[in-house]
Amino acid sequence: MEDKKLHILKNVGILYLKFGIRSVTMDDVASEFGISKKTLYQYFNDKADLVSQVVDYYLENPMFDLNNSGDGNAIDRYFCLREHINKILKYFNNNIEFDLRKQYPKLYKKVHKMKREKIFSSTVSSLEEGMKTGFFREDLDVELIAKLQVGRMLFTLNPGNGIFTDSEVAKIELFDKVIEYHMHAICTEKGIKYFKQQLNNVQNEA
Repeated sequence: MEDKKLHILKNVGILYLKFGIRSVTMDDVASEFGISKKTLYQYFNDKADLVSQVVDYYLENPMFDLNNSGDGNAIDRYFCLREHINKILKYFNNNIEFDLRKQYPKLYKKVHKMKREKIFSSTVSSLEEGMKTGFFREDLDVELIAKLQVGRMLFTLNPGNGIFTDSEVAKIELFDKVIEYHMHAICTEKGIKYFKQQLNNVQNEA
């Protein structure tokens, strides 16, 4: 895929995060990138096609993958995830999920399914590695914890479900507290010590 199209997909995703999908027109996109609508339509058939390709671009992005061994050990990867989430929170507007569900229901189902599968598989892989390396307890019910993590990320932390407000979810402090709660449930003494060191490091950098 050519660089120009990738640049559009990445940055249109940011526009959607900021303003919601419905509010961003094809005219807005063309203006944002200093191109004509005719040029824009060389890349995308219509707005629905653009939305679909933006969603695919982000779903295939490895930013939420806890399986990347290049990011260090199982605990280190949670902090890589934290870094990505912290960047997204600067833009996040919860209207994006509402717009997807209302205007693009098939795409919304696809996104929800892929997010659920990705969170589950990444958590399973992370737990299994952490158990092998002594950071996580050896007696964990991996499948149960992975399912709880899916529920936590997709239901509990979704403002639409009324547990936390938009303003609460928009703060990285909530993510820190949720992950700390998670870590205390699964870590060995060695793991807790390492986790607290890393958490103190990132919080002191803020």
